[in-house]
Amino acid sequence: MGIFSSCKNSPEKTGSRYDLVIIGGTVIDPETKLNAIQNIGIDSGVISVITNEKIEGKKTINATGLIVAPGFIDLHSHGQSLIADRMQAFDGVTTALELESGVLPIGEWYQFQEKQGRVLNYGAAAAWTFARISEMEGIPMRADLLWFQQAFSLKHWVYDPANDSQTVAIAKRIEQGIQEGSLGIGVNAGYAPGGGYKELLAVHELAARYKVPVFTHVTGDYPDDPNSAAESIGQIISYAAATGSQEHICHLNSTSRKDIATTRKLILGAQARGLPISTEAYTYGASSTTIGAALFNEEGIKRKGIRYSQIELNGIPLNDQTFHQYRKETPGAVIVFKFFDLPREHDLLDQSVLFPGGAIASDGMPWLDKATGMPVDDHQWPLSEKAFAHPRGAGTYTRLLAQWVRERHALTISEAIAKSSLIPAQILERSVPAMKRKGRLQLGMDADIILFDPATVQDNATFTNPTLPASGMMYVLVNGKLVIENGVLNPDARPGKPVRRNP
Repeated sequence: MGIFSSCKNSPEKTGSRYDLVIIGGTVIDPETKLNAIQNIGIDSGVISVITNEKIEGKKTINATGLIVAPGFIDLHSHGQSLIADRMQAFDGVTTALELESGVLPIGEWYQFQEKQGRVLNYGAAAAWTFARISEMEGIPMRADLLWFQQAFSLKHWVYDPANDSQTVAIAKRIEQGIQEGSLGIGVNAGYAPGGGYKELLAVHELAARYKVPVFTHVTGDYPDDPNSAAESIGQIISYAAATGSQEHICHLNSTSRKDIATTRKLILGAQARGLPISTEAYTYGASSTTIGAALFNEEGIKRKGIRYSQIELNGIPLNDQTFHQYRKETPGAVIVFKFFDLPREHDLLDQSVLFPGGAIASDGMPWLDKATGMPVDDHQWPLSEKAFAHPRGAGTYTRLLAQWVRERHALTISEAIAKSSLIPAQILERSVPAMKRKGRLQLGMDADIILFDPATVQDNATFTNPTLPASGMMYVLVNGKLVIENGVLNPDARPGKPVRRNP
């Protein structure tokens, strides 16, 4: 009720009309529990009124029959390009953040993004792996994911333990990133098994000192000890308990896999005892990474019981010969690993996707040319059929709305919206005050707004044809500017703004 009383007089605005008004849609705000047909007025990229009274604007969107919701906030988006932004806009994303891997140098990365312009809001964490590569290999850092991908041809940063001086140097590189405004620290521990407990303890102590969250791809994901997923999550819990650091466990579905019951119990138990731990999942039973990652060394293949046919490159299943050939010759090549047999193992995926208070995050990958393995032309639209990436970069959120909400009734539409907008904002807002203005439809909030048809919203991308945009997102606004209008993308739109901590 407070939302109505607080804006009762707002429709009587004098002078010019609102910049843009959204009329007659079902407005859902997951924080206030508003779920009603309302009108929204937007001025200067901010929500100025939410009312059931008549309002007028310089531009009007007729939202009859549509759901009006806060734009989705993706905590785990590796694409970080115009092409990736456009594909994610059709999926309802208005803020795409690189937090699990992160980047360094942070200042350089933000400068590049601002110079090129972005469709969606953007931000990044300071990358432990980038700091480790630079220190252990003796090479300068470069603030892009391609540099990280190419580093898989090197081995010291992956397998060598850091000595005391190296541990200090790695932490100093990360600290510089925090001081330049990173959104936290990204720890891709699963890619560097040489990173020991004490080295990572120093990273978590740093996070606690600066009061920033740590976004972790856990060290181990084996079904049994040692280095099991359960043991690795227990390690994260110990860091939170010992240092007070805020912890976020990335892609619970792909690192837990069939041991999800144990990992759920550990996280829920830690949360019940007051430890600041959150998690996320994506809506697929397949992951994507580089073929040269330590995750797929001989021990990993054997202990995880992986069949080579579960691993695909450009949509083609591999065999013993082709797997080892590509791993040796092109270790940076991006593959898909189908770890669940869907729909038979849908219950295992559900335990991650439906985790109480858990966020949805895509783990969307960069769009690469099938022939060269290099990033596609960032300015082409529509996306060429020669491009390839995991379909989660095009359909994570619309898949949630189509399958878990409309078809299976496993979530209400309000619950799905909360997992995709409010909960991600709340994970960050303790250290990033700007996130208190996102993930909500309330007065004074940023006008990152999506309008979709609940009867038709649908992911369309597949593993064999991943370039198909999702459908059903009729309007997408970023900072009050239309990116998608009546289901059609504006290829010239660049309204995205940086999300950044005040150093």
